[in-house]
Amino acid sequence: MRSLNSRGFLWAWQTLYGASNPGHLKDHWEVDGTDWTKERHAYWSEHYSVQHEVHRLRHHRAGKIEWEFLVVVERWWGRDRAKAIRDICWCRAMSGRPDRILAWMRKQEARQCPSDFVDAAPD
Repeated sequence: MRSLNSRGFLWAWQTLYGASNPGHLKDHWEVDGTDWTKERHAYWSEHYSVQHEVHRLRHHRAGKIEWEFLVVVERWWGRDRAKAIRDICWCRAMSGRPDRILAWMRKQEARQCPSDFVDAAPD
């Protein structure tokens, strides 16, 4: 996990998302002192469709926001909605230091599966 947009970070983020929100049913929850909010925006038409899922993670320490980042999952479909034509995921730090966000994510990885979960994540 080298940066917020590395495959390793996004893989770890997706794993934490699935573990902390089984079935992806919640729109707001907390993980280890971090508020997690999910919003979904969609446009559907006959010719194409697009959906953006925006995740905001905001970590508080001593009553202040230490860091905040967004993860955006973007999916596009053509006429055949059973098959995505584009599916991308990206991340951006909105405030705070990225190294603190990475440290928090490593801590979450260790809690999920202490064996060799951290080493299994691709960079």
